[in-house]
Amino acid sequence: MLILPGASALSDFRTQKLLSALQAVQPGITAIYAEYVHFADLSDPLDAIQTEVLARLLTYGPKAEQNSVTG
Repeated sequence: MLILPGASALSDFRTQKLLSALQAVQPGITAIYAEYVHFADLSDPLDAIQTEVLARLLTYGPKAEQNSVTG
């Protein structure tokens, strides 16, 4: 199973809206982040060309800074 991170799942507007709603319930929340994750169930490893094709297929949406997920 090949697991690849994807684009951000929320726009800045949606992130702020969700963060405000969560902070109304739990004021200690300081940030949220969501991203898509892609799972490729492979029978054999990908060669270089297949890897490039898959990477291009999974490159979409606005380019956002990759966050390191903690918590």
